[in-house]
Amino acid sequence: MKILVLGHGVANDGVILLLNEENMEYDYLDIKDVTHINYDLVVKAPGIPYTEKIIADFEREGIPIVTDIEVAMSLRKKFYIGITGSNGKTTVTSLITKILNQKYKAIACGNIGYSVCKAVVEEKDADIFVVELSSFALERAKLDLNISVLLNLHPCHLDHHKNFKDYCQSKSNVCMNQSSSHYCIYNSDEPLIREIVSQSAAKKIAFSKDSIFANCSLYNKCIYFKNKKIYKLPLEILNKEHMIYNLMASIAATTLIKGIHPKHIQRGIREFEEIEYRLTKINDYIYNDAKSTNPYSTIAALKCFEQVELICGGYDRKENLDCLTDSLNKVKKVYAFGATKDKIKTYMENHHISCETFSSLQEAFMKACKERESEVILFSPMFASFDHFKNYMERGKYFTELANEFLNEKNT
Repeated sequence: MKILVLGHGVANDGVILLLNEENMEYDYLDIKDVTHINYDLVVKAPGIPYTEKIIADFEREGIPIVTDIEVAMSLRKKFYIGITGSNGKTTVTSLITKILNQKYKAIACGNIGYSVCKAVVEEKDADIFVVELSSFALERAKLDLNISVLLNLHPCHLDHHKNFKDYCQSKSNVCMNQSSSHYCIYNSDEPLIREIVSQSAAKKIAFSKDSIFANCSLYNKCIYFKNKKIYKLPLEILNKEHMIYNLMASIAATTLIKGIHPKHIQRGIREFEEIEYRLTKINDYIYNDAKSTNPYSTIAALKCFEQVELICGGYDRKENLDCLTDSLNKVKKVYAFGATKDKIKTYMENHHISCETFSSLQEAFMKACKERESEVILFSPMFASFDHFKNYMERGKYFTELANEFLNEKNT
């Protein structure tokens, strides 16, 4: 079989490790280096859009195009849990893994930063692979995951996908090809997700914050699974709606695994450390939410506070800001920077919210600190980081350094 591994990067670096272990022949090329289309299979890097001419050429010839998760599942018959959604993927992937590791060897991989193919090569004795799946990895994918998890759907990555419908179609592939012996866990509070999941053959497990009739539900500050109390929410979680959903999804997924009992779940949640730069508390009034890469994640952060000075901005992926309208009562002033600062300013001022623009994150932060009275200073960018930073981790680290430097100077 002649295989083309198309596009260098973390995902396909893992693919070639697995192909090497299987003694399979391949070419590992970027698009510009491809000189012919005489291949039997193409493993496409997730970030390469299907609109690329070379992809159309392969499709016209009927050559199968897959991504790394499909290669991993084809060559390594393991137990796979796949998690997707617009927000919360990393937290749920990490939390499920933490809980499962109370009894099994579970490995978090995929879009979390550790490619699934590399994981199956390096962790041969793992019992379960918990895979964070982006819309890029799911685009046209045909997967029969043991358990799929669909968290939420909001307009994202519209610089890559043709439109929101196309984005949702990609996300839906997490469960569309599951067999009737496998499970699909889904957020039944979202009508669009209910509609998608209704077309899956998988056994359906709903989680809901609003309905006590869901398989996994919230009642009297406790999470229940099939009418059995699993976990009592601590006080600090009660106002974090996004975290409640993340906990319900994780509890639903892990309860399905043989041998996982409430005590394992409770211990796993207690030991879990929230994802860095997802509403990370720096001091009593400065919060670092650098992982926010779309307006919906910023909305989730705003729900946790009474009044904020919001620092935001970044790379534009054609996000529509209209979804923010109902949350603007939480915002005293906006400090915008980056490629989207003018877009933010126009939107905010049209909604009678004071907004000032800055050439850098540092300038925006210092002005927010100077003007703060009693509000929380919330850094929640709601856009991708690529205009000024390599990724959200670099952005988060930089903001933490800014904040710590400010606090040190203030205390001297």
